[in-house]
Amino acid sequence: MSIVIRTQVYLPQDLYNQLLIVARQESLPLAKIIRSALTKGLKTNLKTGNDLLGLADLKIVGGPKDLSGNLDQYLYGLK
Repeated sequence: MSIVIRTQVYLPQDLYNQLLIVARQESLPLAKIIRSALTKGLKTNLKTGNDLLGLADLKIVGGPKDLSGNLDQYLYGLK
């Protein structure tokens, strides 16, 4: 089992109430519901944080030589 750290967090009343409802529906301790929500949220943030790294894996070569100067034109058709 990993080491568990005790901490204190201030939550808005409505968020706390929602967590309590989920804990009661699932018949689980509130702490477990909070840990689960934090874990899911962190996984989502970590996935989206590396999106640009995924572009590097595509190994795209070529393209317009003036892309950086005319980005709006290429993206939105602006002149």
